[in-house]
Amino acid sequence: MPETEEKDVILHNLNYIGLDLQNIPSFLMEYKDVDYKPTKAYEQTDFRVYKYISLKDIQIFLTPTNRLNSITEKYSKAVPLREYLDSQNEKNILNYANFLKMLEKLNEKEIKKIEEEQILARKQVPFKVKYDTNYLWEIYYSEYTGKYFMMVTTEDQNYNAFFYLLKKQIECVKTGKDELIFVPINYLDYTKRYLKKSEMSDIEKYIWLFTKDWPKIYEVFDSNDNLSIHIVGTTIVYDKIKSYYKIKLNTKEDSIKFYTLVKALFILQTELPHYYQFETQINEKGELIFELNNKAIHYNNLSKLVKEEYKKHSKELQKVFEEKEKLDIRVEKLKEEELEKNKEYLFREKQVATYLECRKSVFGKIKYFFKNKNGKFVKAKGKGNHIKKIKEENAMEKSIANSIIEEKELYTIEDLIKICIELDRIDIRMKDAKLDITALEDKIKVVESKIKNATLFIEKIEEHKKSIFEFWKFANKDQALGLNAGLVEEKKEQKPKKIKRAFDYEEDIEDLGIETDKIQRNLLSEEETNSLYLATTNVLEDINKIRRKELLSDENLKYLKNSMKNEGVEFDIFGNIKNDRTKISVLSNKKHRESEKDKYKILDISDSLTIEEYEEKLKNESNLIEHALSQTKAITDMNIYLCSNEKLNVNDVGLFFINPQEAIEAQENTEKLNLYKLKIKEGMNIIYNTNIIYYDNFNHTLPLGMNVAHTVTFDMKKYKIELKKQRIFRTNQKENDFYFKERIICAYEYEVK
Repeated sequence: MPETEEKDVILHNLNYIGLDLQNIPSFLMEYKDVDYKPTKAYEQTDFRVYKYISLKDIQIFLTPTNRLNSITEKYSKAVPLREYLDSQNEKNILNYANFLKMLEKLNEKEIKKIEEEQILARKQVPFKVKYDTNYLWEIYYSEYTGKYFMMVTTEDQNYNAFFYLLKKQIECVKTGKDELIFVPINYLDYTKRYLKKSEMSDIEKYIWLFTKDWPKIYEVFDSNDNLSIHIVGTTIVYDKIKSYYKIKLNTKEDSIKFYTLVKALFILQTELPHYYQFETQINEKGELIFELNNKAIHYNNLSKLVKEEYKKHSKELQKVFEEKEKLDIRVEKLKEEELEKNKEYLFREKQVATYLECRKSVFGKIKYFFKNKNGKFVKAKGKGNHIKKIKEENAMEKSIANSIIEEKELYTIEDLIKICIELDRIDIRMKDAKLDITALEDKIKVVESKIKNATLFIEKIEEHKKSIFEFWKFANKDQALGLNAGLVEEKKEQKPKKIKRAFDYEEDIEDLGIETDKIQRNLLSEEETNSLYLATTNVLEDINKIRRKELLSDENLKYLKNSMKNEGVEFDIFGNIKNDRTKISVLSNKKHRESEKDKYKILDISDSLTIEEYEEKLKNESNLIEHALSQTKAITDMNIYLCSNEKLNVNDVGLFFINPQEAIEAQENTEKLNLYKLKIKEGMNIIYNTNIIYYDNFNHTLPLGMNVAHTVTFDMKKYKIELKKQRIFRTNQKENDFYFKERIICAYEYEVK
């Protein structure tokens, strides 16, 4: 930049901030010792304290360092602003020159942006407390002198916060007025006025368990120096849909109540995860709330919840003992039955063994024929003492468990955990008993099968003892004894069920796009991909009207013609083949030489196109879409989403999103929305809108994937769509640092058959 031009820029910028270097305001030349002692005990990773500070109360220091230097180094080299403004003192000449260079980098637009932020901040604290220019504010507070000061790091390139502060300070002195600015205070830890630092840390940990997002906790002082705690973060409110939330605690009492609430819920969910899984939602104020079985839990109803849960589990405990006693008695009876069956089998086995031993010799056969007789097994009488003992043991165990149950007005978390632990202990015993019953029943079946085989064999021997000759002939047969035959019934061969991996959007979307793009490039013709591209545009509305046999409006065709003119699309003699095939484009960081599809060219839109011709074209496109949909199938189970203000027409072809968050964000200016969720199963006809749907591929350079949009085209008319569930939830979506748009969303969940 020429020297004269540099001078003009500097003079303009000096005039902009209202600073006359020949007549410097006296307050800029004053210096008050701030006596700041940087501490190493607290290492700043983020701002924790925000305050409204008077512009006049902030001294400005400049330091020849950058923002990444340590606080100790920055402060040790810092000097008052006056040493950068004094050109008369020889030792300050270099500083003065540096100040002029900084002036050259002044950006009026950025300063205006900071000014607008501060105007809004004077009305309300930003929703997320911090804002975009956070990092520019190097403002510190000395606890020894009670003074605020700003350190400007001269080795950085952005000085807009510094010049904004300087400009406003000069204005305040000239007008005699004072203004407040809302800024973060560097290296200032929590005051611990409402909550201890450890409690703040605990809250972060507790909230993370429920939201899976680490919250930010700030102490904020308003213009009257009143403290409030702000907790901000994001949480999932439905499927993969995230919402911002903010919790504001204005008093110590509010802070302790909130801490008690989240601590209690954290303990319950971590100690008893199979009993309690709390969900998070957003209320009408944008605050985070906790729910159990769709009922909101607050500090005021926490005691009631604990009492109700305690009473419910105490009743369950009474019931399970009755069931446990029945199971224990059943186990004991089966044990006795197994014992008797084993004795009977041993008796039969002894009979068979005697016969087999005797048939080895002639004398033995004769002896067995004349002397051995088929004896009968006599069952032992049942022993009731065991059952009585079991009942006594259960009565004693029940009495001990009942001693845990207390009748009182208020119950603690500890009381609830105790009774749930006792329930778990009994539940484990009952599961063990059920397993014992199954094992004993299987053993008895095996022994019964053996007894049956042995009995049949003995009966066969007795049948042949009618005459010595018949018995002799039978005994000489080489007949194997099959005592173990038929022990286990043949089971029908069952193929193991294939375990399907659940589709995860964040993990699987890239692989899904590549795999489906490969498939669709082989299956679909160019005409079909052109038609499917139309289904991703506003032409889909007219295609569905054609399918419903509704009349098309001239307005839609006129709109297409006008939008074509507005977009500057003209007739191209080359059609979709561009004259320059060497033009390089980039898609998902990959270069290619393909052209984007154009709905006007696909439909041959022109000023002379009539509504009748337009209808005929759409009929043809509709047929192509249906044919394409009949060829492609879903390669995995997944959910798809459509967001609209209208009722879902289950006879339409729909453009659905794979990610529900994107479905909601596509509807920008609506406060109330319907979100339709369809559960698609593997093998159903569907089109994944991969790159081949949006681009031609004449040069065969198009990258594989789903890089334009994560959407699918689905013909609902082909399937039975049944509504299974409905719920309402809220989200907060960011408009700017200060305001968030609340949205009320009614979600409808459908099963597709």
